[in-house]
Amino acid sequence: MKLRNLLGVVGVTCLVVSGCGQSSEPVEEQPGTDESGTVVQPGKEDNFLSPKAQEYQVEGTTTVTIESELSSATEEVKLARVKKLIPLKQVVIGWFLNQYLVAKESSSGNAGYGGFEALTKNGAYEELAITKVDDTTYKFTFRQEFAGSQDLLSKLPTKVGADGKRTFDLTIGKISNEDMARLETNFEWYRESPWSEFDPSKVDASRLDTVTLTVTAEQRSVDGWIDMNRLTADGKVTMGVHFGWDYHNNYHLLHSREIYDWLVNTQGFKSPVDSYDALTHTSGPLTKTIQANGKPVAIEISLFWGKPGTDVDPDTDAGGKVLEDDMRKSFAEREVIVFAGHSGPFYGFALANWRKTSEGDLDDADVLTMTMPSDVYQVVIAEGCDTYGLGESFRLNPAKAGAKNIDVLTTTSFSNASTAEGTKDSLRAIFGTDAAGNQKPLTWGELLRDLDSNTYYFNTMYGVHGIDDNPHAHPYAVQASLCKRCSVDTDCGGIGNKCTKLKNNEKFCTFLCTADDGCPAGYKCMSVATGSTISSSQCAPTNLTCTDPPPVPAGPAVIINEVFASPKATTGDANGDGTVSATNDEFVELVNISGKDVDLSGWKLADSAMTRFTFPQGTFLGAGKVLVVFGGGTVDKVATATGAQCVASTTNHLGLNNTGDLVKLSDSKGSVVDKMLYASDGGAGVSLVREKDGDLASKFVPHPNKAHSAGLKQDGTKF
Repeated sequence: MKLRNLLGVVGVTCLVVSGCGQSSEPVEEQPGTDESGTVVQPGKEDNFLSPKAQEYQVEGTTTVTIESELSSATEEVKLARVKKLIPLKQVVIGWFLNQYLVAKESSSGNAGYGGFEALTKNGAYEELAITKVDDTTYKFTFRQEFAGSQDLLSKLPTKVGADGKRTFDLTIGKISNEDMARLETNFEWYRESPWSEFDPSKVDASRLDTVTLTVTAEQRSVDGWIDMNRLTADGKVTMGVHFGWDYHNNYHLLHSREIYDWLVNTQGFKSPVDSYDALTHTSGPLTKTIQANGKPVAIEISLFWGKPGTDVDPDTDAGGKVLEDDMRKSFAEREVIVFAGHSGPFYGFALANWRKTSEGDLDDADVLTMTMPSDVYQVVIAEGCDTYGLGESFRLNPAKAGAKNIDVLTTTSFSNASTAEGTKDSLRAIFGTDAAGNQKPLTWGELLRDLDSNTYYFNTMYGVHGIDDNPHAHPYAVQASLCKRCSVDTDCGGIGNKCTKLKNNEKFCTFLCTADDGCPAGYKCMSVATGSTISSSQCAPTNLTCTDPPPVPAGPAVIINEVFASPKATTGDANGDGTVSATNDEFVELVNISGKDVDLSGWKLADSAMTRFTFPQGTFLGAGKVLVVFGGGTVDKVATATGAQCVASTTNHLGLNNTGDLVKLSDSKGSVVDKMLYASDGGAGVSLVREKDGDLASKFVPHPNKAHSAGLKQDGTKF
């Protein structure tokens, strides 16, 4: 069970790309040209994508102190208070970690402190273990996540211990219990001096404390396409573009006009009114019809910005409320939401003039509870400074639990407020077409590189949250054409389908991909070279020929069979150690459905936020046998009673969200072996298990007989 802080703010798994390096994605050739690429045998590639940004996690130990009047209370009462203070202390640590890591403007009061162009993921907090120190003090281990440049570990002043782990000391402020609880929007304790622009050299030492943090890099995600098939399924894509108030040069006015003129004058959109000056937030959308995978799709783009002297005047409370209501409506009703404006850690979307009104902002905490559709795929572009933490906020919104049905593009450092090119890139990613007028889907990696290339002197480090369930095959791939003989790309279908040389220069149809699971059985996502350069990845037969059928794969040898995300007090002691723990008693059960032993060395178990457990070298799972990974605790009794292999993820625990999450098993090469996605049904105190134990084709259902059956079949018998 993942701890939620009082801000209520959390990837998920996050793909982060920066810079203008060579893309692994192909440039679409003109119809009829013979520029066929050649499949490269695995292990023979020369070029590869090398993104600059990376996600990290830190872990440390700190304390909370309950009030002195509770010193003689029962341990149950004390722990109840401790558990209320821990999320508040997590906010404290997150704030000061962010103050240390984040890039500062030269005019900032703490410009000389830290500054590593990194940013915490607000709300990605976990409490791992609580230990009593004395009558009023309790120690707990915590973990938080942040993102920064790929070489960040060489920049941070870390020390490497004998165990190879890197640590650094973080200075934090001593915040009283009363002050920690002051988290009302716009009146939080951290908005006040000396914490708002924290520099420990300017604060009396008596008000400071130090925590030692262990820092490690997170596993990276695989690139995937923006899911255009889902966006266009109903023949219409609705988009809301919201420009936040700007203090530099009224860019909310300049850029809203520029985007309006660009859409109408160069992109062929029809305006509901005669001019930009006549457009209001109630005028309705600008419209255009495009061709997407052979069908007409209506694109509707609504523009919103603060206009002085109107009902959306950004300098007034009333105008700020309307601006916020308009954006809430976009999140509730539209599929693509683009924000261009100012933001910052904990501050979300700034729509109005915060110097004159406290209205007109959607903070990270507001995102958690706002209305969003649970069954609609949405794309959010948060184009502003330091929006990285918002990805976690959306992941914790109950309608998008576990980053389901949402992709969120964010920034990890400063963005360039003076240009509208980022907004244009984001819109083109949805409605952009090729020379023939057909919509051209982009991978997230392509869009991120476009955005990062807009200003060479900004190291914005764009990234996207929620990408693990995105398509790894081109959205317009024609699978039926695979291995069909061809001469040019157009013989194979529309955009995304390729005519490629295989072994012996045979030319057959393939399609673009980013990972093996985007290809059908018997095919792999292989590198393709155009000339001497790796230009793309395409689904090709594993035997590199279409004259002989590819070998039929046996399917995954190990599958996820049962997931227990929400242990309850009466039935939740899944690890059998005599204590019910919302953390330690979570488990994921794996079953070897093959006929031979499987070496699990280096395999990883992850949720939508991070890698939770890495199997040690020498870990084998016997044919037909079961292995249970618990969140922690002592697991020997379950192993003895069931005959199952049992291990505890004592370092990372499992952190499974009760409201929904992703569980993913990957092999030592990073390829996904099996995964499952659950919603709020995982939080009912009952495990989710396959309808038929050990059957890959069976869906997950609530356990039919009991709260769980860790290490055993549903009926209580052994595997």
